[in-house]
Amino acid sequence: MRLNKAAVAAAVAIALLAHPALALADTGDGRTDTKNVVSAADVAIEQQYQAWLRRTGGKTASAVQPTVIDAPYRYFWTPSHRQETNYYCGPATVQIIADYWGDCPSQDDIARFLGTDVNKATDFSLVDDALRYFTGRPYTYVTCTSLSDVYTRIAYGMQVRGNPEATDVRIDADVWPNYVYDHAGHIIPLEAFDWRSYTVRVNDPYDERYYRPGGGDTYGHKTYQRSVVGSGIMAHPRHAIVY
Repeated sequence: MRLNKAAVAAAVAIALLAHPALALADTGDGRTDTKNVVSAADVAIEQQYQAWLRRTGGKTASAVQPTVIDAPYRYFWTPSHRQETNYYCGPATVQIIADYWGDCPSQDDIARFLGTDVNKATDFSLVDDALRYFTGRPYTYVTCTSLSDVYTRIAYGMQVRGNPEATDVRIDADVWPNYVYDHAGHIIPLEAFDWRSYTVRVNDPYDERYYRPGGGDTYGHKTYQRSVVGSGIMAHPRHAIVY
């Protein structure tokens, strides 16, 4: 007997509800009740950010009062890697960023480091630890206080710190182009921003078409309005970026 798409979608939804980890966030975003462990290096990086913020007002030195022409921007082009399970968005995000810096650990190796599994998915508060370990760069976890703070930190991480970033978002399919389904949490790399056009480009490891019946064309390099990405970050319980 052939099932129609509605029947298949209903069956998938029942399966997700029966599985607590996937019911929370079927792309692989896990616990949100843990806290990031703050090191002395994290404190020093935050002090550098606050000093930069006081000095520039959150703008680059060449664009203290930006117009559309001279607004700040920065573009990276990270290698695309599709997450290898429906709950591997965290390991895939770390793999994408690590591959950009010249090493490409397997998603399984990253998952072991993060403690990712089908029951717990990935704890985003550990992603900065994984990026430091696999890239050798001083990535840090920051909590954003507002939508404007999200925009400032996206720009700071790429333009001043010089890093592709990672973040944790809540996907509302009515707001996010390409997505057909809502996702309570999803870990993704941020690889470009351009305040001349108010856009952010992600390199999404999740292929909704593959994992969900009738899903959208979500995988790979996708450009969204910054309000879409920023609101997704602030809608997630963590409000966090790793840069």
